[in-house]
Amino acid sequence: MSRSGKRKKLSSKKTGDPVEASRPRSGSESAENTPRSTLKDVALGIAARFLIFILMEGALRSVGWPSVDTGDDPYVGFSRIQPLFQVHDGVASTVPAKVRYFNEVSFQFQKPANTFRIFCLGGSTTYGHPFDGRTSYSRWLQDLLNALHPETTFEVINAGGISYASYRIVPLIREAFKYQPDLVILSDWHNEFLERRTYAGLFSQGTWVVTARSFLDKLHVYQALKRVIEPLVPAGMIDEGGKAVKPGSKRDAGNRSSRSATPAGKPILKDEVTAILDRSAGLDRYHRNEEFTRGVIQHFAHDLATMIRMCKNARVPVMIVDPVSNLKDFSPFKSEHRKDLTAQEKSVLDRKIEQAANLVRQGNHEEALAGLDAAIREDPLYAATYYWRGKAMLGMGNDADARNDFVKARDLDICPLRCITQLEEKVVKVSEREQVPLIRFQQALVSRIKTKGDTSGILGNEIFLDHVHPTVEGHQLLAEMIVGEMIGAKLLHPTHQLTRNEMDAIYQKGMKGLDARYYVTKDLNLVKVLRWAGKMDEAQQMLQRIKGKLSDNPEVHKMLGAFLLESGQYEEAVEEYKKAVHLSGDDPQLEFSLANAYYKAGLRSKSQEMFEKLLGDKQLMPEACANLAMIHLEAGKADRALAILEEALAKSPDAESLFSPYALALAISGNPSKAVPWMVKAVEAEPGDFSHLYNLAGMYALSGRPQDALRSLEEAVDKGYAKADKMVRDPVFASIRELPEFSKILSRIQ
Repeated sequence: MSRSGKRKKLSSKKTGDPVEASRPRSGSESAENTPRSTLKDVALGIAARFLIFILMEGALRSVGWPSVDTGDDPYVGFSRIQPLFQVHDGVASTVPAKVRYFNEVSFQFQKPANTFRIFCLGGSTTYGHPFDGRTSYSRWLQDLLNALHPETTFEVINAGGISYASYRIVPLIREAFKYQPDLVILSDWHNEFLERRTYAGLFSQGTWVVTARSFLDKLHVYQALKRVIEPLVPAGMIDEGGKAVKPGSKRDAGNRSSRSATPAGKPILKDEVTAILDRSAGLDRYHRNEEFTRGVIQHFAHDLATMIRMCKNARVPVMIVDPVSNLKDFSPFKSEHRKDLTAQEKSVLDRKIEQAANLVRQGNHEEALAGLDAAIREDPLYAATYYWRGKAMLGMGNDADARNDFVKARDLDICPLRCITQLEEKVVKVSEREQVPLIRFQQALVSRIKTKGDTSGILGNEIFLDHVHPTVEGHQLLAEMIVGEMIGAKLLHPTHQLTRNEMDAIYQKGMKGLDARYYVTKDLNLVKVLRWAGKMDEAQQMLQRIKGKLSDNPEVHKMLGAFLLESGQYEEAVEEYKKAVHLSGDDPQLEFSLANAYYKAGLRSKSQEMFEKLLGDKQLMPEACANLAMIHLEAGKADRALAILEEALAKSPDAESLFSPYALALAISGNPSKAVPWMVKAVEAEPGDFSHLYNLAGMYALSGRPQDALRSLEEAVDKGYAKADKMVRDPVFASIRELPEFSKILSRIQ
């Protein structure tokens, strides 16, 4: 066969000849078309692009452009971040506005020669609460270090913030690096649930999206692309929920003012702590929320790892202190029954638990245990039951089971102001993964109380002043442990060995400078904790004991006023608030409290006058606008209320306190459909407030949306709404009152 004939025959594959089509080809023609060669080309292409990416990343890193902030948080943002320290004449000192949360400290901006500078960051334990930094572990650490190595000056800077959670500590670490720290110590971890935020938007994107975003933020190439692209995107095109926003609109203005640079779904927190418990009916705003808990745990692990990596990138050694809490002598802040129980079933169960608790108090532990076990079978999620079961087990000498019960009571606490087990585990896991020292404070405290005769080893009042804050002795022990860790890490080479007597002498000298008033202030802070915990009788008794010793303290009179209001002694309450205002020099926050006291006392005109004074003083107080608007609504002046609220929203579009009053004003003005989205925003901002859900249900009903109304009403009952008479009479539910679903909801609270 000729060559031309062969070529002709090969081409016959186009006719479908199976024999000729299956013959293998040779040479370059075959290599171009096999699947293997195609995969090879793809692989080479990917490798080439990856190499280009690596070279670009390396080049950008070598020149340090653009700057990459490893402290960026994909879970939350802040409306603004105010520095903790200000520098004047070469001295850094605590910003006055921050003194409410931090100790007043000062130090040289440029670290002096032969100085070893340590930053201690954390929450109120680091701060030294319920005292202050003078008895915190940071103070004792500085005294011990200077005694151990007198040739070096040791500066231990207390940067612990009251109520500060991990996500608020991250920016503090970034700021601390400006002052050349030689060591960073991180501790506490009890405040992760203290502020309301939502993770729903992030979870709807998927956990992997958040992880990927966090990874990309660390790349110079990604940051460079952001800097190129961001100026080309019009501001306000996308809001924090990923929805389009019309440029120039009110919502767009709000976005551009504080949120335009945040990723979709990322909540924005205020520049300072807004603790849920600081608001009226704070405990009532806490409810079981598994999604929120899951988000907190995931967020915490991310932030802890971020803090460690920030220190590593800055080549600053870092140590972590594990969290400790009072297990056996501090009951849960709030317990919550299963939501499917009726009001009557809950009442019966509460009586059983209280009867068992009384038996425990009387020392009848076995009988109490039987009742508590029966209660747990009926409702295995009620935290207080496990607390009293732990007490019973402890009384029977069953220490292991007692500890398990106390831990479960803490972990089921609906208001978890003690670090829960899942967060404790994250501390251990992250420290091991990142290979940083973990100071086992909990183990040391257990050993300490065992040596003093408590064989159970369960931490309680012998080492804690309240739910989480150790005694001064506990702080001193922690300081000694940190010294030991520094020696082990070769950060400290003592030139003098301290005996036990010498250390005790250092402590005694430090305590001599503290007067009686210092200890009374501690008691005042404990009153606040007890009030937070809902333990009103104990708090009021302690407050009455210290009232005479701190009669010139405005906080004392403010708290006395609050207790008097709750007991219905309105005239006396108002007088106490007046004293607080006078002693504070007309502090706006205390004037706001006085205005609220006037309102609750039925003195509407006085209340209105005080709110108008606050707003006339150009105070940016959305809460005052909200309350003044509510006074006008009650007086039937809906137009005036709307005008006040719209002006306030124009200035503060993200002020959560305005959402509910504005929705009510719209609904009362005959616009329930327009009111609905604003009340939805109020619910999202305060998901634990059942009154918002109840009002939302009414607005849905008035808007002709019965199923949405029933759903919101049921959720309000789940959250604790229990006014059956009001629900029956409320005219807003006229359209759904005859529905069987309405009757079913009503039956749960009757």
